[in-house]
Amino acid sequence: MKKAVLLLVLALALPVLVVLTPVFGRSGSNCLYDSNVIPEGGMITIAHRGYSAAAPENTLPAFRLAGENGFWGAECDIWRTTDGQWMLMHDPTVNRMTNGSGEISKMSSDELRALKINAGNNISQYPDTGIPTLQEYLDVCNTYGLHAVIEIKEGVTVEDLPDLAAILNARPEKDRFVVITFVRELLIGMQKLMPGTPLYLLTEHTSKDDVAFCAQHGINGIDFSKKRISPDVIRAAQDAGLETVVWTVDKTSIAEDFYLLGVKAITTNGLLPKKSAETE
Repeated sequence: MKKAVLLLVLALALPVLVVLTPVFGRSGSNCLYDSNVIPEGGMITIAHRGYSAAAPENTLPAFRLAGENGFWGAECDIWRTTDGQWMLMHDPTVNRMTNGSGEISKMSSDELRALKINAGNNISQYPDTGIPTLQEYLDVCNTYGLHAVIEIKEGVTVEDLPDLAAILNARPEKDRFVVITFVRELLIGMQKLMPGTPLYLLTEHTSKDDVAFCAQHGINGIDFSKKRISPDVIRAAQDAGLETVVWTVDKTSIAEDFYLLGVKAITTNGLLPKKSAETE
């Protein structure tokens, strides 16, 4: 009995929720709605860099698979090249994902287009895959009715934003765009250039200062990392009228825990937005 009380006290004293305890669901499943907690359709699912569990991240095959598998949206990462083009890559360099090397922000679009993706899940099934442009990604999202969730990387400057906004504003499906970034100044800049577009602050270390910033500047919500989450900060954000998203959630049981905290949207590498065949 004393041991149980001590464990309860320790649990209540921990300010950060690192990994929530799986209580419900089927931990071996890769389908979100194999769940006793989350009603079908109860969570928005965003494919992290596309359906990156099945195809190399930030590639057109990954985004097509996201569309074919019924995701609400597909997240990407964008950089601006030396010749003013916008292209997709998560890292600041091409070293990890391609047959080349170098910093993206110091390369031209022609240099980037000459490279081939040579890493990522099931890469052997996608030979001759290149680095996509922003427009190519948007075209795929539009074909499948996906919401384009666009992360502006830290190397982008406020001075680059008018060009980006002009591209996005010119698209007829711009009501399905969401912009996310870790950089507060970029959020404020995009808010002026694209009023009405949902904007989310990305954060790895949860803080009530993030909540205050978003509430003060009319930012729509906060996109939290699942690794370091304070339930109190999530509740504070929700109390302030902010939407809450969590990345990157790849187990139904973990999604359930966040659902019980009031989170209704997750970004995932491979948690499919459906039930598995054996539960249907």
